[in-house]
Amino acid sequence: MQNMSRQELLDLLDDIRQRVAEGDSFEGHIRYLIADRTSQHPFDVTALYRIGNRGGQGGTRLIGAEQLDGAA
Repeated sequence: MQNMSRQELLDLLDDIRQRVAEGDSFEGHIRYLIADRTSQHPFDVTALYRIGNRGGQGGTRLIGAEQLDGAA
């Protein structure tokens, strides 16, 4: 998970919304939890969404992923 401020979370949601509205993202998911209300970055966030689909195959934006053991 990635710790985010409220504004960072809102910016992420705005980016996802804009890409979906423009037809640039066809699938994805987001999960957010409030971990510590007193922190500057109280939200724990994971997200994955497709980007760049208007230009062809596109790619993926991944947020809050943890590296698996043995991965380089």
